[in-house]
Amino acid sequence: MRNSLRIKMIVFCLLIGITPFLAMTAYSVRVASDTIHNMAFSQLEAIRDVKKHAVQEITGRWFSDLATLAGDAAAPKAFERLTLHALLESPGKGRRMDVNATSYQLLHAEIDAQFHNYVTELGYYDVFLIGPDGRVLYTNTWEDDIGEDLGAGSLAGSGLAQAWREAMQGHTAFVDFRPYAPSNGEPAAFMAAPVLDGRRVVGVVALQSSLASLNVLLTQRSGMGETGETYLVGPDKLMRSDSFLDPQNRTVTASFADPSRGSVDTESSRAALSGRTGSGIVLDYNGTPVLSAYAPVEVGTVRWALVAEIDEAEAFAPVNGLVRSTVFAGLGIAAVVALVTLVFLRRELLRPIEALMSFAGCVAGGDLAAKCSGRFSGELAALRGSIDTMVASLREKMDEAQAKSREAEAQSAKANAALEESRRQEKVVAELLERMRGAADQAAGIAERVSSASAELSAQVSQIEASASVQRDRVAETATAMEQMSVSVIEVARNAAASSTLAENARSEAKGGERVVGEALAAIGAVRATAADLERHMSELGRLATSIDQVMTVISDIADQTNLLALNAAIEAARAGDAGRGFAVVADEVRKLAEKTMGATREVGETIDAIQGAAQRNMASMGQALDAIKSAEKLADESGGALGRIVTLVDESTQQAQGIATAAEEQSAASEQISGSVDEIRRMIAEIADSIRESSAAVHEVSQMAADLNRVISDLNEAGRDAA
Repeated sequence: MRNSLRIKMIVFCLLIGITPFLAMTAYSVRVASDTIHNMAFSQLEAIRDVKKHAVQEITGRWFSDLATLAGDAAAPKAFERLTLHALLESPGKGRRMDVNATSYQLLHAEIDAQFHNYVTELGYYDVFLIGPDGRVLYTNTWEDDIGEDLGAGSLAGSGLAQAWREAMQGHTAFVDFRPYAPSNGEPAAFMAAPVLDGRRVVGVVALQSSLASLNVLLTQRSGMGETGETYLVGPDKLMRSDSFLDPQNRTVTASFADPSRGSVDTESSRAALSGRTGSGIVLDYNGTPVLSAYAPVEVGTVRWALVAEIDEAEAFAPVNGLVRSTVFAGLGIAAVVALVTLVFLRRELLRPIEALMSFAGCVAGGDLAAKCSGRFSGELAALRGSIDTMVASLREKMDEAQAKSREAEAQSAKANAALEESRRQEKVVAELLERMRGAADQAAGIAERVSSASAELSAQVSQIEASASVQRDRVAETATAMEQMSVSVIEVARNAAASSTLAENARSEAKGGERVVGEALAAIGAVRATAADLERHMSELGRLATSIDQVMTVISDIADQTNLLALNAAIEAARAGDAGRGFAVVADEVRKLAEKTMGATREVGETIDAIQGAAQRNMASMGQALDAIKSAEKLADESGGALGRIVTLVDESTQQAQGIATAAEEQSAASEQISGSVDEIRRMIAEIADSIRESSAAVHEVSQMAADLNRVISDLNEAGRDAA
């Protein structure tokens, strides 16, 4: 496995073991590197300082030898003799003196015996005696410069001429290396000093420096390795000593011969020529990284740069070797540590962990009876015990889980049954809501029928009221007629003599009364029929109100049952837990709807009760009105019979005049009886009119209640639509 515990633990242990070693090794290498670095620079700086001191000794000896030469007692005498010879020779200004003459050669041999040791013993290239006029009076090497006029001759621009001119100013002069034609064009440096005879300058002595001593000094490479060297660079960036690493281009001769290839313009040379002393890692004239130590060297008024360098690779080779040795040693130690760690981990940790992993795999695969075998110690033994305990506990938990699972399955079955029951109850609630909407629609129809019946009843009541008014007027006319008839009967009784005429009048009046009574009977019959219709409509209204009450009872029962079902659904949803949470919300909404329905049902019930009360009162009033109408009809029949009898009597009175008195008395009694009956009819009609007015008010109240019922039913239908 790519990220297995074995690899992680091996890597971790290796890191734990090797990291300190690597840290110490890195620190040691760093310290050693710094030490070697410092030692390399210290050694290089020491070589620089030694070489600088040696160069200063050589150049200092140059000036010391020059001073010795200028102060030699033989020098003034030599100048005196040589000057005299030059005067005698008189070569002319700018022209070379004849040095091949025997006299000069003899003189040169005598003087050379005094000064040749500067060349043969002290190592100078040449020694010069120069007259005050610039004539080269003596040289040891006998080159082309002997006898030349430095003031005006071919060598007037040479370094020797410059040194002569500066010396004639009364001080010691040093002219740095530059090509000198008499020396085959090779670089030459000159030092010159005046020779005094008292306070008079009698001539100038000069020494031509030799590079041999400097090259011998600077090419000594003890402690410089294979790439180390020291060299001198002049202010013109050309070599003042020969290079060890580039003898073709960077000897003094080659450098002056080809300055473009032989110059040394490096950071170290520039720093030293500017007067600074220091060291660092720079690029040398070949572009190679080197350790460089540099310092200025003052030679008279001229400054040279002394540079000591060694390649960085060679200087730090011990560091690289130390790093390689340390890396190899570290790798070897790491391999040994890894091997030992692997053996130890495999024995003490990995095998027990593998056994535990195998055991855990068996347990994870469901084999709770598996055993963990192997060698365990320390925390792993405790871990094994804990795992055994955990597995035992797991077995117990599994048994409990299985029991819980079975119990959960049973509970799930119950929950499913409860859910099915809730769904069934939901269907029942939906059916009840549908029934409730049907009942509401039926109630709305009943309300509309009640409203229509109320309107019709109101119209009929208005008609009855109008008929009663007409009947009252007719009865009033009948009463007036009866009063007139009574007066007539009385008059008949008083005027028996005129019975025939009066009888005829009475008969006519009786006929009119009979007609009026017939009309009254017809009106009373119409009133009775209207009252009967009103009673029938009121009965129908009462029956409809009773039907509405039954519907409201059904609605109330449905609302109660819906509330009960919503409560049961909420209980089952609570038992079902999260699965029934959404159904619980629906059950709560159904319960609220049931409560709202029950409230609306109570309002409708109260309205229906009020309608039933008004209907019962109207029915009672209509019963009384019918009774009064029946009584009035009976009295009207009796009045009609009496009037019939009156007519008969009047007819008979015309035939039986003898019974006029008796008939008059009977007529008087009958008239009184009719008058009383008519008064009774008038009173009853007044009562009927009052009852009709009360019925009209009751019908209006029923119409208003029907409108209220329609509003309640509309609210009920709205609630049903919200529930749906």
